[in-house]
Amino acid sequence: MASLDVEGIGCCVVQNEDLIRIDATVTSGLEQIAKEEVEEKLGTKVVKRRGRIRFDTPYKDFAHKIQSLRTLENLHVVVADFEKEGLATDSDKDAVLKHFYQLAKTFDWGPAVCAWKTFTGAFPHEPGPPKKKQKIQDSAKDTSKMLERYENIISREEMDGPDSDKTQDEAAERTESVLSEDAQDSGTAKVATQEKGMSKMEIFPLQADTQTSSGVQNVATNVKDKASSPCTNLSTDDQDGTDTVPAAVENHGPLKPKFRVTCNRGGAKHSFTSMDAARHFGGGINDDLGWPVDLTKFDIEVVLNIYGDQVTVMIALTKGSLHRRNIQHFGPTTLRSTIVNSMLRIANVQAGEVICDPMCGSGAISIEGGLDFRQCLHLSGDNHECACPRTRANIATINNQRRRSGQGVLPVDTLRWDVGNLPLRDETVDVFITDMPFGKRHGSKQGNWELYRRTVRDMARVCRYATGRAVLLTEDKKCLNKVLTEYDSLWSKKLVLFIKMGGLDAAIYQLKRTNNPFPKFLEHKLLSSKRKQKKMGIPRSERVGEPITEQLGEPITEQLEEPITEQPGVNTGEEGMEENLGKQTEETPVSSDTST
Repeated sequence: MASLDVEGIGCCVVQNEDLIRIDATVTSGLEQIAKEEVEEKLGTKVVKRRGRIRFDTPYKDFAHKIQSLRTLENLHVVVADFEKEGLATDSDKDAVLKHFYQLAKTFDWGPAVCAWKTFTGAFPHEPGPPKKKQKIQDSAKDTSKMLERYENIISREEMDGPDSDKTQDEAAERTESVLSEDAQDSGTAKVATQEKGMSKMEIFPLQADTQTSSGVQNVATNVKDKASSPCTNLSTDDQDGTDTVPAAVENHGPLKPKFRVTCNRGGAKHSFTSMDAARHFGGGINDDLGWPVDLTKFDIEVVLNIYGDQVTVMIALTKGSLHRRNIQHFGPTTLRSTIVNSMLRIANVQAGEVICDPMCGSGAISIEGGLDFRQCLHLSGDNHECACPRTRANIATINNQRRRSGQGVLPVDTLRWDVGNLPLRDETVDVFITDMPFGKRHGSKQGNWELYRRTVRDMARVCRYATGRAVLLTEDKKCLNKVLTEYDSLWSKKLVLFIKMGGLDAAIYQLKRTNNPFPKFLEHKLLSSKRKQKKMGIPRSERVGEPITEQLGEPITEQLEEPITEQPGVNTGEEGMEENLGKQTEETPVSSDTST
């Protein structure tokens, strides 16, 4: 049971058995995968829509249960869901907007606000969008700087383990940086002074905004930074210099959160705009509940979804999408963690299998797989010079966080290789999962023909016969379909899911390795037409039926270097060849049928 005193609502009480309705967004096309995960982990009924799923869960421990779901992106708790007849066809704009203004007083906000407070209190450091996007450039100067930065990150994270010896200066600098970050996050200003040869830090609240989201007044405390201890001691400035517990914080009233309203509208041509609906609905909340409005530094985001005549009012549990939960160092084509987890579930990964990502990029697939499937070995690699250092930097960051919490490191290894010539033995990998280049931000459509052909061919060599699988994500579906047609004796297509990725129509292919062994000369056995070989980008000297031309610097050597031995009854030389030819003509039988 939970109770909460909220401004404009009063005391809200929620029992553990009460159901909380959760509405979550997923990648369009992967609704069925998310539905199966929720039903497997929560055991509840799920209703799926286009790009969304909805389910009910008990209030008890719902925050930890929802946090264990890996395919969901944005989470919302539903306040009300109803249908307003004539909303899509009503031309009276003033009457519709007046209806939105009066909606706030008709809802029971208590359970949703309690669920929001419980979720944000259990996970205060939720992932959010980055403050500034990284600019990715391919110049040699920027590449060298990027590689140097990755190497510094890897060395720093590896040395920052619990067993490493830290000097007093390093501990003091780390303590100072932590204090500055905490002070910035909590809305306080840090003032550093020097007193009697000792560094003294004081944290004071900002005067511009003394009202916090929970209605609790900030308390000024003095923090002493001692170089002899790496930990930070929060204490008051007493005369005897002893460390004491700071004074208790007093609550000066009910919770008075700041809010903003976001409206999403579609399904029909309404007489009002999304801004009009959000403005009038937010005005009703401000007048009826007394919550202050703040469009940037808000605590609660109220989401108003209007689709035709259907209206849904929700409170957002997450301020940013959960797909950024693992990656700290992003590349130009970093894959979302939610899509990666869906691909792992499509591959049906089992314990003890070897999983390989031949084009890792930033290592999102291997890292997500190492976190969820720790009983498997995860291999990753790439040909780009920045991909492997970036992957190692992400792995080192997560391993350092896991060591601090007493957990083991990820079973992930990465190295640089050529995807068309993997340095792995035949039949050593159980599952291949990779995000293939789309030919837009990286590579080109023309280069995909040769790249896809070499990738699919070498994966067939390394993958186990009959039991091996592959899950490939690409936007260049035409190229991959033709390549799979050429190699249909090695790969069989089981499933194709069409998804939306940032406005692109991509597809996930689930492939199964056939029982046919990998041939030694694959091109000469599968590609019989010269026209197909030309389309596949095979060089002229390697095509079937094409004459082998002499290459520069390499003389043509004859294979028949052994001397010709004389056989009995057979003459050699020019005269012998004429005699042998005469013998063959004499021995050739003449047909009795002379009719034409």
